[in-house]
Amino acid sequence: MKEEDISLLNQMIKTLKEAELKLEEFYNKKDYENFRRSKELILQIHEKISEVLK
Repeated sequence: MKEEDISLLNQMIKTLKEAELKLEEFYNKKDYENFRRSKELILQIHEKISEVLK
């Protein structure tokens, strides 16, 4: 694996953790539109991580 792939993965993991915290926050506030957007972001990041790991 290239060093730039590792850096990209590290950034995506950091973003994933932040999105997870926001997801929980929006859920607790019953802000379902932002909850949905956060969930979509998390799924997109998962997909990109999978692509990099292939």
